[in-house]
Order: sequence, then structure tokens, then C-alpha cells
Amino acid sequence: MVFSEPVFLFAFLPIAMALVMVGGKRFTAPMVLLTSLVFYAWGSGAIVAVLIFSIVFNWAYGRVIERNRTNAVLMIGIGVNVLLLLYYKYSYFIGLNVDEAIGTHVSDSFKSVVLPIGISFFVFQAISYLIDIKRGDVPAERNLIIFGAYKSFFPQLIAGPIVRFRDVGEDFHNPQISMENISAGVARFVHGLLKKVIIADAAGAISDGCFAVHGADVTITVAWLGALAYAIQIYFDFSAYSDMAIGLGRIFGIRFNENFMRPYSASTVTEFWRRWHISLSTWFRDYVYIPLGGSRKGTIRTYRNLAVVFLVTGLWHGAAWTFVIWGLYHGAFLICEKLVFGNAAAEKKSHVLRIFYLLPVIIIGWIIFRADSLAQAWTFMTNLFALGELGAPLPEPVAAALNPRTVLFFAIGLLIFVAPRGPAIGAWLAQDPTRFRVLSRVPYTAVGLILAGVFVLSSSFSPFLYFRF
Repeated sequence: MVFSEPVFLFAFLPIAMALVMVGGKRFTAPMVLLTSLVFYAWGSGAIVAVLIFSIVFNWAYGRVIERNRTNAVLMIGIGVNVLLLLYYKYSYFIGLNVDEAIGTHVSDSFKSVVLPIGISFFVFQAISYLIDIKRGDVPAERNLIIFGAYKSFFPQLIAGPIVRFRDVGEDFHNPQISMENISAGVARFVHGLLKKVIIADAAGAISDGCFAVHGADVTITVAWLGALAYAIQIYFDFSAYSDMAIGLGRIFGIRFNENFMRPYSASTVTEFWRRWHISLSTWFRDYVYIPLGGSRKGTIRTYRNLAVVFLVTGLWHGAAWTFVIWGLYHGAFLICEKLVFGNAAAEKKSHVLRIFYLLPVIIIGWIIFRADSLAQAWTFMTNLFALGELGAPLPEPVAAALNPRTVLFFAIGLLIFVAPRGPAIGAWLAQDPTRFRVLSRVPYTAVGLILAGVFVLSSSFSPFLYFRF
């Protein structure tokens, strides 16, 4: 179940809200836990047991760490979470590489392993929770229901942001449910929904068509169209889910931190990573980069630490060599920026840097990230400059993806992509509660009409998919 599905918008969400409203503050956590487990089981079935295990283990082990704050005890807890992630997400990938290296069939043992949705998010949540207890930044949670509600809270469970208990623990104990927060949350949610189902889905249809092309059929047009479409898709898709998660959290009285701040308006890769998926980049900073020594132990170790962080960042996104190379690619540019700019790299505000340096670097990086293989990534990158193929006809998958609707919304996304700096609209809305007053005065029927219009304009909705005549 995803946030843009009618079953979520018109069935699950109203029921979840009603249960929380009727139960009041005293029963908010139990209702959130119940509805979140139902949400997860809806899409994952019996694999919800992995999430339940993660909840119970980390709740219990957090109390163990609080009584015995030693590195050895902490490492056992981290090890269990990492092994969970390794088995479910990386065992098949590791097996394939072992098979290729020594000619075995290890991967066959892991073909049937089902990947739990969102496991990267809830495992990282758990690790930060255990480390924060060990550091004394947060006490271990005594109430299993409260902790379970935090770990399984459906708005951030599938696609983030990575929410730390120290930031939201008090909200789960005392959720601020009010009409002001509900109207603010609805505004933020609709903002994200628009980004997802109109722009991200249109750009996604085009990028899927382009990346369905292989070999000699990849022309300069296909390469640039696919790269630009995917750059737009991934930003509008990922940031849209963060907007919707932040909005849903606020509806239930839980405040999440911002996760995207106009990353494509940055001038350097360093600045880009301060604006892109902020909860992930700050997680790696606080729990990997700084513990490794950060920039405090000399230039060589600083570069090593950056390389390690971005190697793990790439792997976190997926079990494939394309993700590994993408992570190391970004890490290499951060190291180069430190060599060229020093610590002031993120402070550069040059539009020349942005247009002629950052955006090409990011676009090429997204090709590596999106490609099915390193070979396909290389084909797309080399054909970005194949000027002799400018007049070549479009392959069938690309031509089929281009229609008036996808072209229109892709063009809107492209304008935003190349636009100069401006405020992140979602964050701007969150800065001042008075900015939600207009929406709070709009009748709920009007909100319903807006949602209906969104589906009619988007590729996510077809009445024939949901109703049988």
C-alpha cells in the first residue's frame, strides 16, 4: 500500500485517523501501532514478523544497554540488526559474487529470501536508538507500545525519513493532535501527493521507457532524455514521500524534521548532500563519519572516512554494483572538493558551478544509480555525447512513453530542475502555522475534489483498475 493509492486515501487513512481521534491521547500509541502493523502486513504479509522481531528485540536490548553502557554490549545489539539487514537485503547479492568468484552455487540458497519493505529504514532507526542510549542522549523506552508505535509508524516506515527516537519520543508520549496540526498536515500531504502523482509519475514513465532501451538503440536523445527524466523522477518521488510522511506525522501529532531542501539548487556535491535526504546524510555523519574520526585525525584519514561513508551509502540504497559505484562516485567528488575548496566547499554560491559542474555530475550519477547494470550505465554515459545520432528516430519504448500528459508534466519538472534557488515549498509551509489557514477554511468536499483531480491527471489512476463493471 502506497500513499497515492485510493485504498490508502479513502479507506485506510480515514479509518486510522478515526481510531486515533476516538481513542484520544491515552490510546494514540496503541492505535498507531495497530494501524501501522496492518499497513505493513497489507503489502508484506507474514514478513511483518521481521518488523515485530525488530521492535521487541531493540526495545528489550535498549534497556540492557542502559544498564551496561559498554562498547561490547552495544556491538552485540548493532550486530544483530546488521545481520538482519545482511540476510534479507544482501545475502543473494553476496552469494552471486561468491558464485562468480569461485564457481559455486551459493546464491541458490538465498533466491527465496523475501526482502521486507523498508528494512533499511527500520534497521537504521534501531541502530541509532541503541547508540543514543549508550551515549546517554536518550533513556531507554520503558513502554513497549510507545516504542513499537515509533518503530512501525506507517508514514515513515516505507520510504523514510529516518526518524530518531530522541527527536520524536516525547511526541509519541504526548501527541499534539489538534485541528491546526491536522490542517497543516493535510496541506503538506497534498503538496507531496501532487509532486508524486503528477510530476514524478510522468517523468518516471519517460525514464522507464528510455532505460528499457539497450545497446546500439541508445542514442544521444535517449541518453539525455532518460537521464533528465530520472533526475526529475527520483527527486519528486522521494521528496514527495517525505512531504507526505511529514504531513501525515503532523496529522497524528508527531513532528518530523525536514528531509529535502531544494538539493538541485546547490552549487557543489558537498552542499547537495546537505540538502538531499537530510535524515540519511546526517545519520551517516553522526553514526559513521564522526565515530571513524571525521576530519579530526588528518587529511588522509578524513578522505578514507568519506570513502567509507559513501561506500556504505551506496550499498544502503541497494544490493548491486551500480549502487556501490554510485556511492564511491559521490565520495570521490566530495574528496576532490575538499582538495580544491577546503572546508568552504558547501559555502560556494556560484550559479556557474551549479550549471556547469554540479548538475552534470548529479545527472551522470543518476545514470549509474538507475541503470540495470554497469554496462548499461556506460552505454548511456558514452552516448550523452554521440552528436552524430541527433537525428536518429526514437526507439519504440521511448516513443510510447511520450504523450501530451507526460511531456507537459515532465516539462514542468524540468523547469523546476533548472530554476535558480528558491524556498522549498514544503519547508516554507511548515515555518509558519498561519500559512495553513487558507486550506483549513476550505471545505473537505473541496479537498476531495482536489484529490480526485490529481488522480485524473496522473498515471496512478484508472477507474477500470479499481472498479469492475
